[in-house]
Amino acid sequence: MEFRFIWVQTGGHYTPTRCKPRERVAILIPFRNRNNHLRILLNNLHPILYRQQLEYSIYVLKQADEKPFNRGKLFNIGYLEAKKDNHTCFVFHDVDLIPENDHILYGCVRSPMHLSRAVNTFNYKLPYKELLGGVAAWKTREFEQVNGWFNLFVNWGGEDDDLSYRTIANKLSIFRFRNSVARYTMLEHRRTPVNTARHRQLQDSYTRYKIDGLSSLVYESPRIQRYHLFTMVSINT
Repeated sequence: MEFRFIWVQTGGHYTPTRCKPRERVAILIPFRNRNNHLRILLNNLHPILYRQQLEYSIYVLKQADEKPFNRGKLFNIGYLEAKKDNHTCFVFHDVDLIPENDHILYGCVRSPMHLSRAVNTFNYKLPYKELLGGVAAWKTREFEQVNGWFNLFVNWGGEDDDLSYRTIANKLSIFRFRNSVARYTMLEHRRTPVNTARHRQLQDSYTRYKIDGLSSLVYESPRIQRYHLFTMVSINT
């Protein structure tokens, strides 16, 4: 990939030379022990972003400790670190979801946008209208309005619904492309342990967002490594 994707600069960055992009896009990918998935995603995503002529950087948010996986906190930290690089559009992207076509626009034409509306494992149909998981794009103003992600969900389940409730509580509309466009393939994987506390944690999502999220985030400075195809952000949660 490094030899084929000659447009990619160190850190997984690209800037078009023949146009001036409206947004600086950060692709944020939470990650732990999914090397094959990451290779497949990078192999598909870099060409799509290039053909869309976006100014973009790809950040791989690696949970470096052995604690239960904390996707929401990884996203919050990744957002703040990418914001330091003056990005204006942030795409929160699961490592196992592969876009099937170039028509899924990654440039924050709206905010918030739920990009992965039609996934093969759900027969390319939206399971429920509040869904905001998988791949979603936000601009700074709206993401900070909902105070980011909840920091305390661990393992599988709950954090996407919590973000959706935060969005509803702030009277923000979720934009989606039609099913025939927003098509993704989910790579086969083992599901992480289920978050058995998710239903209890979701009960106060509509009010908790004001006090927990970006505003309450505490973390040690992550290790930043800039590889050719991506920037690795190693995080202790």
